[in-house]
Amino acid sequence: MKKAKFSLRTDLEKARASALASLCMREHSIKEITDKLTRKEYQADSIEIVVEECLKDNYLNDRRFAEIYWRSRARKGFGPIKIFHELKHRGIDATMAEETLVQDDLDFDDVIKTVYFKKFKGIAITDFKEKTKRQNYLYQRGFDSDLIRTVI
Repeated sequence: MKKAKFSLRTDLEKARASALASLCMREHSIKEITDKLTRKEYQADSIEIVVEECLKDNYLNDRRFAEIYWRSRARKGFGPIKIFHELKHRGIDATMAEETLVQDDLDFDDVIKTVYFKKFKGIAITDFKEKTKRQNYLYQRGFDSDLIRTVI
């Protein structure tokens, strides 16, 4: 009869391994990692220790996460309003979100033009309903009215 194998890893070791596995795949904010570990039902003490270790070793950095997130979402055609709200939802405070946008010098004029021409392929606006449809599409992608006016 075979003996059952029991894992000798503690809750802390499992939480650490889980956090590092997540961070190997992509950048995460502190809130995202904390939420992931909480959902996996690790002990609060273990989560706190793992987050502190990741911060100390610079595996976890909210500023770096925000900078990468701005660039990534802009490349996918999303506007500054939507990205800003997504960052807040991911635990990045408003001040840091604004600072990282300014540091990145993203040109949302180019982003909105790319999105607009990809979606509407140079088809002329024939009536007010069509114009409204296009404006709503761009609003939903997170662009403000000034940017929308420039492209339409």
